[in-house]
Amino acid sequence: MIITRTPFRISFFGGGTDYPAWFKDHKGAVLATTINKYC
Repeated sequence: MIITRTPFRISFFGGGTDYPAWFKDHKGAVLATTINKYC
């Protein structure tokens, strides 16, 4: 059994701009961070 810990990620804006259909025609930017809480 492998047990891992992954920090929670908070996305402030731009989370949908990384889809290929979007960034093919537009620029993309994402602002995100992690916090010291784990899932």
